[in-house]
Amino acid sequence: MITILPMEDRERVEAILADVPDRGDNAAVLLMGDASEELGYVVVDVKDSVLRMRKMEIRGSQLEQPDLNARICSDSLMRAAASYGANKGAYRIATDVAGLGKLLAPVGFVEEENSFVCELSKIVKICKE
Repeated sequence: MITILPMEDRERVEAILADVPDRGDNAAVLLMGDASEELGYVVVDVKDSVLRMRKMEIRGSQLEQPDLNARICSDSLMRAAASYGANKGAYRIATDVAGLGKLLAPVGFVEEENSFVCELSKIVKICKE
């Protein structure tokens, strides 16, 4: 079974986050994989109520020239990131990862000031308590 969960290895998380400038609150690495292998990850943080996807890697694929694997994994990672962001109080999701915005355009991402953005409500249902 494939899962997407926050990476628990603190040393590895810090190594991945080390090259992410201007980190916002709640920076995390969400890891996609099963019991035997990692399939990819997305680095996220929250700044000014916007969940930012700062970095994404898909094992064996390139986001700039996506194959079917990249399309499926990036969509799944984006949805997990959106859920994470909604739980942290974000209302929008944004990315400036090369190739990712155009890959996610069919979901509702639009270009805005050198990044691609989308309202979280287009991706996850936000319930009022």
